[in-house]
Amino acid sequence: MAILRPDSTSTLGGVTVKEYLLTKHNPNRIDMPSVSMTGKIIGVTVHNTDWISVASGTTPAEQYTRATVNGNMNDVRVHYYVDNTCAWQNLPLTLSGWHAADGSGNGNRRTIAIECIMSGAYNSIDKKSEDNCAKLAAALLKQYGLGISHLYTHTHWLNVRDGKSGTVDQLNTMQNKYKMCPLYILPHWSAFKAKVQSYLKGSTTSTSTSTTSQIYRIRKTWADAKSQIGAYSSLENAKKACKSGYTVFDSSGKVIYTSNPTFSKGQRVTLQNAPLFSSDSAKTFSKKISGTYYIYDGKACANGRYRITNTAANCGKTPIGSYVTGYVSYDNFK
Repeated sequence: MAILRPDSTSTLGGVTVKEYLLTKHNPNRIDMPSVSMTGKIIGVTVHNTDWISVASGTTPAEQYTRATVNGNMNDVRVHYYVDNTCAWQNLPLTLSGWHAADGSGNGNRRTIAIECIMSGAYNSIDKKSEDNCAKLAAALLKQYGLGISHLYTHTHWLNVRDGKSGTVDQLNTMQNKYKMCPLYILPHWSAFKAKVQSYLKGSTTSTSTSTTSQIYRIRKTWADAKSQIGAYSSLENAKKACKSGYTVFDSSGKVIYTSNPTFSKGQRVTLQNAPLFSSDSAKTFSKKISGTYYIYDGKACANGRYRITNTAANCGKTPIGSYVTGYVSYDNFK
């Protein structure tokens, strides 16, 4: 499909918005939300999606919009994609989206969704994308007569869905095992919120995120930004929150602390819909398995995987290929 041309271009909160509504453009007949949000909007939900390289003459926000039209975004439907240059509007603000993973909850049904396109580098491009997101969020809150307490994260709605309680900001940043989103903004959520507030008040000067304060991120590897389960300004708090198999990194990616899991030969483990790999380096799993299995030899392999077998009597027997069921990542063990 050729690069899309917007039906109209406008400016909202200082951000160039290119309108290309899926309600008008749906040549592939992708599934669409159908619930009206007229008179029901309670806030703006902020997400992060990964930066992508695009051809000359377009932007990541257009590319994500085009991918949605092509059916390549699965069942994700958001109101805006925003990058360092502009925003593309995909849904009318009178229509709910599919973005909060809370079914018919308030996240999907009553908030405007903004996907901010960033990478884990937090470079000048990321900061401009984030700034555009803050401007757009502030303009939308102002448009609906809402204050800063109506600014939500994707994780907020996951925590509500899971029955957790707390203040808006506690739920915005509280750990959720399903997903921490917006992944790249959450480590400095309070600074982002202050930036949105400054735009809400009509300030022309952005409040910048501090580049001097140290943030300690907890990930499986530095490169695997999506595995991040927390970010802390306190190293001690980061260490306390670091689970087995995860590592605490400083802002430059340097390893500060690691908590490694240990599993012994013959140890019984329970699996529930766990991906089974043919080797410790395989990038795709062969199938998903559930049930009781046993650690084959207790040796940690690459990518946090261990060899498993289906009976205790098989543990340690050779040849390996005859007795090992496959490789499973330790974070699936229960």
